[in-house]
Amino acid sequence: MNPFDPVPGPNNPFDLPSDGDPYDGPEVDIDPRASLFTLTEVAFLLDLSIGVTTEYLANGTIPGTQVGGYWLSSRADLKTWWDNLPREGGVW
Repeated sequence: MNPFDPVPGPNNPFDLPSDGDPYDGPEVDIDPRASLFTLTEVAFLLDLSIGVTTEYLANGTIPGTQVGGYWLSSRADLKTWWDNLPREGGVW
């Protein structure tokens, strides 16, 4: 094998798994007065899969706290986080 040959890879580089998998659960009815959101509600609001949302909560990408095995995010913390996301460079 020639060391300058291309490394074999997927046929389509865009078929790689994405960390932005969309939410695929049932529609969630969120109380507009709620001050705390569950994992499922956060995933629904951000249109992320439950797995990705869990990972982001666990690593601090999305603000939240684990209480008794359940993830909770405050409306205020999520709003602050959302308002401070960069608006350039492909985010929007």
